[in-house]
Amino acid sequence: MALARSEQETIVIFDVEVGKWHIDTTYPPYIRKYSEQMGEIEEKTEDRLSGWVSDDYSSSFMVKKRRKLSEEDKKKLADRLQNARLA
Repeated sequence: MALARSEQETIVIFDVEVGKWHIDTTYPPYIRKYSEQMGEIEEKTEDRLSGWVSDDYSSSFMVKKRRKLSEEDKKKLADRLQNARLA
């Protein structure tokens, strides 16, 4: 049974003693994304994934400010993409 969108969440914790990231998520895109990268899985169902990121993967989590592009910047990027597709 799928959770309501307002109830979906992702919790990411770095445990210094273990030296690994722990992920607990009920957000379906993240369940699919992180299921391959998990080493020790504590719980995996259709609606939830909880476990530790495997040593085989390097991981870091960051928050950054979104770029705000002007119309001129958007036009330049669109032109550059169009030129790359034609090449």
